[in-house]
Amino acid sequence: MQEAVAARATDHPWSDEQTREHLQVLVEGVATLAGFEQAAISLRRDDEFEVVACAGEGLAETIMGRRLPAYMVEGELANADEWGSWLFVPHERAFQELIEHSFIPVVAEVEGPNAWHPLDALTSPVRDDDGVIRGLLSVDEPRDGHRPGPEQLELLQKYAGVARTLVSLALEREELAERVRITTQAREIVRQALGEPTLGQVIEACRSTLVHCFDALGMWLTAFDEEGGSSTVWYAQGSEVDPLFSEIDDVVIRLAHRYWADQYVAPFSRRGADQPGLPADDAESLLTFLDGLGIGSVLFVPLGAGPECMGFLCLTRAPGEREWSQVECDAALDIGRDLGRAVATARQLDRERAVADRLRLMDGYRLELVNTLGHELRTPLFSMTANLEMLDTDTLPEEDQHSVAAATRAAARMQAVIEDLLNVAQVADPLHEFIPEQVDLRQTLLDVVEECQHASVAKSQTCDLVVPDEPVLVSGRPEELHRMLANLASNAIKYSDEGGVVNARLERSDDDVRVVFSDSGIGISDADQRQLFREFFRSTNPDALARPGTGLGLAIVDRIVKRHSGSVELASELGKGTTVTVTLPPYDEDEFSRSPSASS
Repeated sequence: MQEAVAARATDHPWSDEQTREHLQVLVEGVATLAGFEQAAISLRRDDEFEVVACAGEGLAETIMGRRLPAYMVEGELANADEWGSWLFVPHERAFQELIEHSFIPVVAEVEGPNAWHPLDALTSPVRDDDGVIRGLLSVDEPRDGHRPGPEQLELLQKYAGVARTLVSLALEREELAERVRITTQAREIVRQALGEPTLGQVIEACRSTLVHCFDALGMWLTAFDEEGGSSTVWYAQGSEVDPLFSEIDDVVIRLAHRYWADQYVAPFSRRGADQPGLPADDAESLLTFLDGLGIGSVLFVPLGAGPECMGFLCLTRAPGEREWSQVECDAALDIGRDLGRAVATARQLDRERAVADRLRLMDGYRLELVNTLGHELRTPLFSMTANLEMLDTDTLPEEDQHSVAAATRAAARMQAVIEDLLNVAQVADPLHEFIPEQVDLRQTLLDVVEECQHASVAKSQTCDLVVPDEPVLVSGRPEELHRMLANLASNAIKYSDEGGVVNARLERSDDDVRVVFSDSGIGISDADQRQLFREFFRSTNPDALARPGTGLGLAIVDRIVKRHSGSVELASELGKGTTVTVTLPPYDEDEFSRSPSASS
């Protein structure tokens, strides 16, 4: 099989275990049913293809996680023959550089014109809308030793279609995970900046104080932006006409940068026109501009933060008024530093608002994408599941029964992924209306424990349940609270070993309602605990990764708890178990009766 034998990819592996399981089922299916000893799927990241799933004796230890430069793959496929969705490269046209990086099986060669050569390559590329190859499904070493015939090719075409769907989903989910990872960090920055004033609000609040303290006629402030442009705010008593500051921008912007570097404030007028770095011609232009506005003098103050000049402030006085004193100049320099920090804050706020806008668009796209993917995948998945259920497996050979069982398990795992994706989208959608009802959390917990009893008994686990004798009421959505408790219960059972102990406790006080799940399971490391409620995150513990999951269960719990004005806390120690505590506000009949939903 011509797959990468380059350095093993350990720096940034594909971490979506659920998707890898789906891809693994696919390669096992194509190898078994299409009659090949080996099959593999490679996914493209940047300019390399990485092997993420393979089937074949000893193949996982040899090529799993290996990478191959994209130019080698494209170089070989350029010489391929098209066999429908598959590309066949006979051994005499094999790309020499690729051979040196490939795993070549040692097999007994079969005689004949259609005999398979160890250097033959058969690959189905998965391309995006721009024609770029994003993934590869490859097979090698046919069991009969011959190149595939018509029936075998027809079956391979079907698998190529399945590969296109799964590879596209894998890439979309990694991008989404990454986008979701990426979406979470930016939100925290924006949240911290909420309520901070804009530059316009700062000027609005301080302009009259500045003018009054410096006994000035008016002022203008010019702030520089990061793109090299500027914006100006003008204020003068009794004036509503904005001057054409662009006439003098070239001169004053240059001076602002110099004066900030020198920490110098310039009192400028006809009697003080000789200023550092100001040629006589430029000085005359400034004086003419000021005369046109009826201004006799200005105090030119550079604004900055650290080494960077952020703009400048000009305080103005009418002709004939007193000159600017040194005390005023010193005070103005301090104010320039303060306003410089305000400009720097305004810049940051502008960036964060821009990020927030992009995040809102991204959130909208993400929710739309997740909903679309979930609903679009449901129909073909239902069809596939229905057809699998109609198969009379008792009449099939044992090998075919194993294949059908593998496909059924894969369909069940995919159904779980789809349901979790749709649940995440629903509880994260700000447009999804939240109309609370009176919910008996005691009965909900009893229902959940009863539903999970079979899974617990199958692992010979002991489940202890402690609940009050009377109902425990909260306000919320019944189906969401049920989902939250079911996720916590299933996690406790899943990550506890055979014969383990799982405890569930419901408590009510005057101030809150608490649900506590504790288990004696495998526990969670401190590093993993910091990321547990992030979407698509799965523990780095190999023991945890060996147990099926989507990485969405606790993210759904966190979203639901927040929608219900509650909090969730987790305490765990690796190898000693985990305790999760959900705290919710109790049902308040007076508050509930005042809510719009209750009165409508």
